[in-house]
Amino acid sequence: MDNIIKTNIKVIIFDLGKVVVNFDHMRICTKLSKHSTFKPDRIHDIIFNCGLETSFDNGTISPENFYSLVKKKLRLEIDKDSFQEIWTKIFTINPGIEALLSSLKNRYGLLCLSNTNSWHFEYCMQKYPALKLFDGFILSYKVGKRKPDRTIFEEAIKKAATLPDKCVYIDDVPEFVETAKKLGINGIHFRTVKKLKKELSDLNII
Repeated sequence: MDNIIKTNIKVIIFDLGKVVVNFDHMRICTKLSKHSTFKPDRIHDIIFNCGLETSFDNGTISPENFYSLVKKKLRLEIDKDSFQEIWTKIFTINPGIEALLSSLKNRYGLLCLSNTNSWHFEYCMQKYPALKLFDGFILSYKVGKRKPDRTIFEEAIKKAATLPDKCVYIDDVPEFVETAKKLGINGIHFRTVKKLKKELSDLNII
């Protein structure tokens, strides 16, 4: 538990990746390596450590431009549709999370706050019915900022339409939880669904 002292919670805000859905970026890199002269580790560095993914997640480049830039940098021999399929098919639903969201749905506002891009978000929305349980989304590619930038958390507070201390934010990244707490939002560092249920139970939320 991350020192939550409030129990009169009205809105629960979930991170998406590694909380609601799991993912593995190396699946992208391994598959792209079959269409490039670069090895998976180098592909990971080029896409995820050199600003390309950040620009896509921030919405500063379109999906088409993202594909074109990656294709050029990796010298890929692959069409856009095939690239998009490789880019998106990296997710699995976190076991037990849908049942937990369903149990919370009628008693609390549910929001999802995520660093993501349009292709990943649209894929998850189509693939996983659990996302339909959320009342709203705060997404980096729409806000124009990624966590831990406080701007995206401020947008979440606006979306929640309540005081920060009436909200709980759940994320697998401790740094992001700490940013939320600095804005007055209660924070839980996500580890497993089982541990999360225990922490929510301790708060009389479930």
